[in-house]
This record gives sequence, C-alpha cells and structure tokens, in this order.
Amino acid sequence: MQKTKPITLLLVLALASSTFAVGTSHWTHTSEADFKNGTFTHVVATNLGDLKLSRAVKTLLEQNAKVSAVYALVETSDGVVYAGTGPQGVVMKIAGDKVTEALKLDDGTSVFSLALDGDGNLLIGTGGEKGRVLKLDTKNEKAKPKEIFSGEGVQYVWSLVRTSDGNVYAATGPNGQLFEINRDGAYSMLLDTDENNLLSLISDGKDTLYLGSDPNGLVYRVNRKTKEVYIVHDAAESEVTALALDKKGNLYAGTAEAMPQAGEDGEPASATEQIGRPEGGTSGAPIPTPPHAEPKPPEVPDPNPGEPDPIPKKLVVFAAPATGSATTKKKNRDAKAQAADDGDKAGERLPTSGPTSVSPTVTAPPTPPSSDDSGKPREGGNAIYRIDPDGLVTEIFRQPVLVLSMIEQDGTLLVGTGSEGLIYQIKPAAQETVVLAKVEPKQVMSLLPAKDGRILLGLANTGGIAAMTSGFASEGTYTSPVLDASQVSRFGKLRLHGSLPAKTALKVATRSGNVAEPAETGWSKWSDAAPAAEFVPVTAPTARFLQYRLTFTSEDGNRTAVIDDVDVSYQQPNLPPEVKSVKIATKESQSQQTTSSASPPEARHQTITWEASDPNEDELDYSLYFRRGSTGKWILIKDKLKETTYEWDTRLVADGRYEVRVVASDARSNAIGSGKSASRVSDPLVVDNTPPVIGNLNARSGAGEVRIQADAVDRSTTLAAFAYAVDSADEWQTVLPSDMIADGPEEKLDFSIKELKPGPHQVTVRATDARGNQTMQTIPVTVDSPAADAGAAK
Repeated sequence: MQKTKPITLLLVLALASSTFAVGTSHWTHTSEADFKNGTFTHVVATNLGDLKLSRAVKTLLEQNAKVSAVYALVETSDGVVYAGTGPQGVVMKIAGDKVTEALKLDDGTSVFSLALDGDGNLLIGTGGEKGRVLKLDTKNEKAKPKEIFSGEGVQYVWSLVRTSDGNVYAATGPNGQLFEINRDGAYSMLLDTDENNLLSLISDGKDTLYLGSDPNGLVYRVNRKTKEVYIVHDAAESEVTALALDKKGNLYAGTAEAMPQAGEDGEPASATEQIGRPEGGTSGAPIPTPPHAEPKPPEVPDPNPGEPDPIPKKLVVFAAPATGSATTKKKNRDAKAQAADDGDKAGERLPTSGPTSVSPTVTAPPTPPSSDDSGKPREGGNAIYRIDPDGLVTEIFRQPVLVLSMIEQDGTLLVGTGSEGLIYQIKPAAQETVVLAKVEPKQVMSLLPAKDGRILLGLANTGGIAAMTSGFASEGTYTSPVLDASQVSRFGKLRLHGSLPAKTALKVATRSGNVAEPAETGWSKWSDAAPAAEFVPVTAPTARFLQYRLTFTSEDGNRTAVIDDVDVSYQQPNLPPEVKSVKIATKESQSQQTTSSASPPEARHQTITWEASDPNEDELDYSLYFRRGSTGKWILIKDKLKETTYEWDTRLVADGRYEVRVVASDARSNAIGSGKSASRVSDPLVVDNTPPVIGNLNARSGAGEVRIQADAVDRSTTLAAFAYAVDSADEWQTVLPSDMIADGPEEKLDFSIKELKPGPHQVTVRATDARGNQTMQTIPVTVDSPAADAGAAK
C-alpha cells in the first residue's frame, strides 16, 4: 500500500476550525448487506438485518499443517468422535475437548466420508488416485485398517451410509456410481448414472436411498431392493451436496454451485443490492432524546410500546474524547418473509442427537477446498429444496453461499455453508431462518450433533474442528468497515435501535483517522466504551474516516442484545462550489440572406451556458457579469439565477471584445457569513452590432456589360463575404474581393456583370462581416446597345 504523507498539525488545525456546512449527512447500516463488510468476532448479522451475539463456538483443533479440510464427522456409541480430513489422509479422534491423531494414511489422500458398521468399527471413504473404503477397529486403532472396497475407476468415495440390515452404500465419483457392500465383504454396483459424481447420500432407514449429483444437480431415489431408480428433482444449480430427511418423509436437498474459476465458462457473480428486510425482525425500541437542563424538551414517545427489553432510556456520561495522531445460474429471488428467531427463550437449545439407525450424512464438493478463498457461490446463490412425499418441490432457503453440510432434528435444519463460514438454523414449518454463528475458517464442511449436546463443526480453508453450544457467546464485537466522509468532517451522534434484555450489555466505541487503512500510529485511539443509548455522541476527533465498534456481552448465554440499525451523523466542512465550464454561442438567425440593411434580432443574442457543482450538494445561486476587454470593471448582467443557462441580448452593449464571468454561491444553504463562492471566466467574445460600410461605389457600362468598383470597411471585425443582385431580383451572386480572399477589415471590389440587356438597370452590392452583419448599396447603370457602341467607335 502506498504510504500516505503525514498531515501536519497546522493543516489539521486549519481544517478542524473550518466552517462546516449546515447540512448533516448520515451513514446508515440496517441490513445484512450493510453490516457484511465489517469485522465479526462472535457476532453475526442475520438475514433479518440484525446484529447479535453468535452461538458460543469453541475451537478444538487449531490450524494443523496436515489438515486443510475436515470433511466428515461420526460419533461412536461411547461418545468418541472421529474426523476425516485431507489432503494427508489423517483421521482425528475427539474425546471431550481433546483432539488426537487416530490414523495416518498416505499423503495425497483425503477422507471424504465416515460411517460405523454394526460392530462399531469405523468405515473410512477416501479420495485421491484411488477411492477406497477401509475398516478400522476402533478398539484397536493401532491395527492396520482393512480394505473392504476398491472399485474400478473409482477415485472418490464421497458419502457412506449403513442401513439397518448391515449393508453399506458408497456414493462415488468421477463416474457417478453407487455401490452396495454386503456384510460378508462382497460388493456390487447398484446404480450407474450419467453424472460425474454422486456427492450426497442418505437412507430413509428402510429400503429407499436418496442421492445428490454433479454436474446436473439431480436428486435420485433408489429402491435398494427392487433397484428401481427415479429422479425426484432437477435443481437449477449444478451440485446437490447435502441431503436430510425429517420424520414426515420430507427430503431436503442443498446445493453448492460455485462461481467459475479462471478459464471456465460464465461470468463472475455480481453483488445483488437488497433494499429493506424480510418481515419478522426484532422491532426497535427507540430511546428518547436525553433531556437537557433548560429548557426541558418533551419526551419522545415510544413508537413501539410494549416491546420487551428496550435499550435503556437514559443520558449517558462519557469520558473525554480520545486523542491521538489525526493522520452463481439464476438471479436472486426475493427472500421469503421470515420471522426472527433471536433465541431469547430461556433454556432454548440446539437439536441434539437421538436414537437412530442412520449414520450421519456427510458431504463434500467434488473439488476439495484449498487454503485460499476460492469456492465463491455463483450469481443467484444456492438453495435448499424441500421435496415432500408426494414429490412437490418447494424452495425454503436461498442465500449467496455454498450449502456444504446439513443435519435435521425435530423439524429444524442446521446448515453449514461457505464461503463466509455461516451456520444457519432453518425451521421450515415456521418459515424461520436465522444465522447462528460465523466461523473464521470459511467453509463448514461437516456437522455432527454430539451426544453431549454440542454441535461439532468440521471446517476448511484452514482445516479445524470446533464445537458450537446451545447458548450465546459470552462476549463478542462488531467493528464497522471504515466509513469515508470524503473530507475532514465533524462527527455527530451514533443512533441505535434494538433491544437489550436483562443480563445482557452493549457498549459503543469510536475512532477516526485521515488515512484509509486503520493503524495504531495513523488513527486516534478507540474512545472509552460507552453504555448503549439511542443517541451516543461520537467522541472520536474530527477526521475524514471513522469506525464504530459494538461490544455485546451476555451473563448467562441465554439472551443477547440485538441491534436493528445503526445511524452515524457527520458534517462536512463547507467547501466552495466549482464552476467547471462557461460556454457562449450565438443564437443563429432564421435567415442570413436578407435584404435588410441590419441583421435579424436573433443574431444579436448570445446563449451563455455553464456547468457547476457543489461538493456538499448545496443549492447554488448564480450571478453573471461582463466586462470590456480583459482589464475592464465587471458589470452585473443578472443575479439570483437558478438555471445554468441565460440568453444575453448583446444589442444593448457597444461593439468590442468582452469576457463573461459566472459566479456560483452556496450562501443560501449555509449559515449567514459562512457561504462560499467560485467563478469562471469565459473565452473572449466579440460583440459586433455594426454592419460594414461600402464606399467609392462606381459603375462603368459598356456594350452588354457593367464594371463595378467599390471599397468596403468594417470597424470591429473582418469582412467575410460579398455578393450582388441586379434589378431587385432575389438572386444573389457571390463575388470575391480584388485579392481573391475576404479576410481583412478593408477590402476592394472590382468585378464585371455581363450579358445585361441594353437599357437602365440597378446593381445592389452586399457586404457581410464575420459576425453576420450586412450592408447594401445600390447604384444605377445604363447598358448601351452593341450597335450604339459600334457607331460611337466610328
């Protein structure tokens, strides 16, 4: 980054003491998109536009050199959890909060799927040069795992499911095949599709299997006994990566189509502007303006009476200001109206695992994520579809994420996504969707409801394992993105709307600077954190850039403060307007060819136009002046103009060279005496209202012709054209001056008119100057007959 030169103290003081504009500007954050570019630490911005504490997430496995992604999680009957990772073939063991290495396979091997057989042995589905299913004796982890499946052409075992009769089913790639592995070790191909990969697999606990595919986004239903195959859904997205079933037989299919990488077809996804928010957000409980000593203002009424837990309605005493150096296939569909689930119900917990004969479904995308930030969702985002037992398909979720993992319990879905590491809770029956947590590794590859009530998370980009509890984090912060006022500005108040339940707290701090990137040496220190109120004065020093920080705390983890919207006011210094251009054009006459000795009135009007703007967006008034030459005194033409054009009648000024000045003023939009102005002068304009003069007009006739001679003079500009007409005919013939070019203030004419009939005639000579002024002179002539001319010669 290019270093910014330090701003001297003198300059800072000068700007800080500048006159500030009357108008107040605002930064307003009220939607998920508004908050998105800030920094979240145990805080989430929900799709309802709220900020609140996330669920408590504890990291169990930090970044490990052997692990880039944790693809699969499974729990044994005694509560031990195994995690399949890549790309170095490591299987991790989790007991409580302790994570150890249980098995190391060959480098270049990824463990994409895990399951348990009827004896509690660990089944391991791998990917790499060859896809295999291995069996590890969990009672003797030091024993070498036994291979129970290795199909021809199989490179990836994406998902494993064990059914109640002890059979194991493996969904594979890159040939889109489903294999059945019997308890005796024999295996056979149950389904061979035209797809590349069967990414996800789930059983209904009986004879039906469901599979999700890539690259056509198909959902298959397979009867493992009759071998009957039926496609129940063709998704708009290319990859169906996660499947879940509820007790009513509803199937949920999540998609994860990514933005094309360099060299692939398609255009990068563009951000979708979202205005407003879905219904059901936490209603704001506004705080009245704090009362002053004298006079006491009336209390602001609560527009939402009866709403629980409003942010306290009180005046907050603040410390002194901080000091420091002041240096992607379909377009997004409209979101459904969704009710908020703030999780404020005391004792509310996430779903926990219960008795089931179905092993957890774990999925992964065809291309394992790397440690970079690849894998962005395509334009239009991805969806979760509900397919009811009658085959009716309903879209219940769509967000700009990759749906990478999903579990269902008691009518609630938990969804792990990428590329922002968001974990969603969805209640399809109530049409409720809410963000529970945001994790720093930006891909939530696997979810497991553990027997101890926690939700274990397998993460990617930086491979790790975390545990999410049912309660809120004890503390979290949201730091806004850098807010740019474009000029050194004075900051006003930060206004909050939201709720503040008992046993929760919310504090506000701000800082400012004059360089775009916040740094300890370039910005002011954070102000002392102040308890939240509806209006919190911003105590950060005057500067161009500002940040605010909200700190949430919860004493018992059952409740959290919720912020609906944040509004920060600021006031820029009053900057002078700018007049960018001044143009003057002659209004064209209706006819330049006229018999009048004076040019038409339209030719005497000049159209003055200008471009002007104000950096504060103040309303501008304009004044027009003119002067003769470049040193004369300015004379007012017109003031208090609102439009940026004016017709100037130059018949009212003497001939000569003039300049026009436009003055723009913002005085009416600012306090008395604090307005500013700017001006611009036009290029020189020649005013010439006087026509040329024709003199010394002389005619000599001969046999059938007349010779005309004359002098022409223009006192202000140059002569531009000459013509003549005979006997008042409206037919003008152009002629050139004696030197064959009309370009000076004085010109001579000498031309002959031939083939005239004998007898009297009148010849009219016309001269036109460079400004279109014309003059005409007429002279009588008599043309002799050829015979008379010949007799005179004898």
